[in-house]
Amino acid sequence: MMSIYLQSINDNGESWPEEFMEDRDVFTKNPSEVFEAENPFVVFVYPRTEACGRTDGCGSGGWRIIGHDKLIKDEDTGKILGFKKILKFCGETKARGYKRTWVMQQYRVPSKWNPKQDHVVCKIQLLFQTEISFLLAKHFTYSADPLPATQSLTAYGIRLANQQDDGAYYLQVIFDSGGNEWPCYVTNDVYCVHPSTLVDHEDKRSTASGLCIFANRTEACGYTDGCESGRWRIVEEDNAIFSMSHEVMGYKRVFKFYNRFTVS
Repeated sequence: MMSIYLQSINDNGESWPEEFMEDRDVFTKNPSEVFEAENPFVVFVYPRTEACGRTDGCGSGGWRIIGHDKLIKDEDTGKILGFKKILKFCGETKARGYKRTWVMQQYRVPSKWNPKQDHVVCKIQLLFQTEISFLLAKHFTYSADPLPATQSLTAYGIRLANQQDDGAYYLQVIFDSGGNEWPCYVTNDVYCVHPSTLVDHEDKRSTASGLCIFANRTEACGYTDGCESGRWRIVEEDNAIFSMSHEVMGYKRVFKFYNRFTVS
């Protein structure tokens, strides 16, 4: 998609395409106060990235380069279209677990083709760490192939018409992952942090459907490791999940998080 934007810059020269938003100095503002979390935003701005990797920033944080310039070529002709770099917004307080991070994909064309070299096209999104890892994996390789199924997991929960089908869907994800060959972003931290550090209550999709995480640890006693503010406890023991041929595919267990002063 961005190849189209870069080519548009080449074709228009001094005249910017109408679909571009007006100039915005996004580097001196907190993206949470400027952009909507639910939708990616494309804008052309002054780059203002410094050699050290940081940008101007604001009182609540600043942008830092996590993926330096990558050459972008036309897939058909091999013609050089421009360059891409990736930045993330680093706030004063570091988010834990699976909280999302603002990420900027910044595109520019070679200076000899771009009279407005002080401008770049930016795509700004709020992404989970798994999505950032996928983005960086693509950035550091020239392969157009997607990640294999063993490395993919939908970020949000699903809601099928039949609730039993939900369980079958998630079990199939485990089957497809190759048994013990878990994705690189598997975590155990889900059991030792407060759920509020994992779920963004301002994210409608997250609160409505929950967050999907590969995890490992549960203890036979029904308690997990917990954290300073509470712990998870099993409230529904294993329930079998059946396939359409009525064979047992796996089991589902339900936990409830008890805050410190309510755990009995």
